[in-house]
Amino acid sequence: MRNVGWPNSVSPGIGAFRIDVPAEWTAIEPAAGLIAFLAPPSDNFRVNLVVFGERLPPDKELVALAEEALLGAGATDIEALGPDGGQSEEHLPSAIRRADLLVEGRMVRHLMVTTEGADRSVTGVHSVYALVGSCLTERAEIDEPVLTEMISSFTVTAAPSPPR
Repeated sequence: MRNVGWPNSVSPGIGAFRIDVPAEWTAIEPAAGLIAFLAPPSDNFRVNLVVFGERLPPDKELVALAEEALLGAGATDIEALGPDGGQSEEHLPSAIRRADLLVEGRMVRHLMVTTEGADRSVTGVHSVYALVGSCLTERAEIDEPVLTEMISSFTVTAAPSPPR
């Protein structure tokens, strides 16, 4: 028998990241995500951004992941925001979608961005991050630029390194 820790070289876990968040926002640990950020309450609503992350097989396309998440939330009209991005020296691959949904009697705008780290294993498994920003549709002109700036600042800082 040998003792095997996790993460390790065979199963490296998800990589670290950084994101810029307004000073007055609060960070919380959500039930299903990695971290969530909440704006101060306004109009009985808190603008928020949730970061999800997991290791996925290579056949999971970023566009499909973004659209499946919005469809699963009940979206019917999903809008692509700009072209889906391929990897470059400045940017990770990404897919950006937007949809307005009725949530608890209010129209809520969801911005969904899926991206991945540069940590593909020999089998193609890789770290995929989904960032979901939500604001009231009626306040989208004010709140969507803040969410966009936060999402644009998201950076994978390092691939996970296995413990020694």
